[in-house]
Amino acid sequence: MERGKLIVFETINGGGKESQIFNLAKYIYKSGREKTIFLTREPNEFDANGKKARQMLASDGDPYENGLVAVNYFAKNRQTHNEIFYPKLEIGIDVLCDRYYYSNFAYQHAQGIPYGKIAEANIYAKIPDLTYIIEVTAEEAFKRKSNSDELKGRKFDSNIEFNTKVMNNYLELGNILPDLMKDNSIVYINGMQSIEDVWAQIKKVYDERFS
Repeated sequence: MERGKLIVFETINGGGKESQIFNLAKYIYKSGREKTIFLTREPNEFDANGKKARQMLASDGDPYENGLVAVNYFAKNRQTHNEIFYPKLEIGIDVLCDRYYYSNFAYQHAQGIPYGKIAEANIYAKIPDLTYIIEVTAEEAFKRKSNSDELKGRKFDSNIEFNTKVMNNYLELGNILPDLMKDNSIVYINGMQSIEDVWAQIKKVYDERFS
């Protein structure tokens, strides 16, 4: 039996990953009757660590606070998450994940936590087969979130300076993670285009990688 694929979508909030993960899920599902997909996200509420992580994200406090605490919550929640989806990969189910340890690296490094310490916390995490990081400016992401009225109560979203740092960290990960995590899965997608053009890029990468 062919092993399932772990595919991750990452960007700052407002970058458009949610619409694209559903586009890819539909595309994979329609590609063959044998296809089964597990669609998931992080942090989740599979354990107490995930619940605490979500509570932190829902606060409207200083985005630079509690970086190391967040690393530990997210990493421990990820261990539980791996235990849930890894068996699905082994029996041929594709797993599409909205955020993974890349968010840890991008956001918590912006909070001042060294990449090395974040890598240590995530040493046992499953390496994805493909990771899409959607590139957008913090200004564009803020505009999209403002138009959708989803900014209220989110710890990071309204701080342009902080989100610019996070996006810059995302852009570094393609060079850093091959050595730090043995992770060569990252592909960058230009998210400043229309939804249709972004999807065309994502589909092209998927077809080239797995067809």
